[in-house]
Amino acid sequence: MGSPRKWTVVLVGLGFLGAGIFAGCKQEKDFAGVTVTVTPDFASASVPSNVTDHYVQLQKGVVSSGRITLDVVATEVSEPVSGIALKLTYPKDFSRFIKCTDGDLFPPGKCFFSEPSPGSGEVFIGRSITAPQAPVGVSGSRTIVQIQFLVFGVGAGPITFEAQNLGGGDATALLDANGDPILVKWFAGMISGK
Repeated sequence: MGSPRKWTVVLVGLGFLGAGIFAGCKQEKDFAGVTVTVTPDFASASVPSNVTDHYVQLQKGVVSSGRITLDVVATEVSEPVSGIALKLTYPKDFSRFIKCTDGDLFPPGKCFFSEPSPGSGEVFIGRSITAPQAPVGVSGSRTIVQIQFLVFGVGAGPITFEAQNLGGGDATALLDANGDPILVKWFAGMISGK
């Protein structure tokens, strides 16, 4: 048997991923062959000048063929981070969540997601580490996960982090070494199709 810390991280990761929100977890939807003529865009919510650390922000990444990738970026979080749980809502009338992928904070692993129903406008996303990997402090800005959307229509609407800093099965949280929420500020933004 390993040390208590290693087992705690394993149990947190397994408990988080097995908590029910990720029943029927997926890694990517098949939107191959879908052609769109809309150009997606994203405007990140502004981070106030007095907020310099302990925050998570959605930032615009790659845009290609009707798809847009958003980076989930943590900035200056001194507490060791063992994972992230996101509950996002997004405008379902002109966009669809496609997939999540690993960022550059943790060693290579898997990002999982689950939707109550396809195109519901709500998605749960999770990424955690497992033993023997150790939780990681965030120096500067680091991408935890990347999330991709297909934008198939004209419109604009918010992407929202739900139940911030609460943890548990139906909430958004950056998780510490014990699997407890780390208090951070959350900044999302507006996705659009033009």
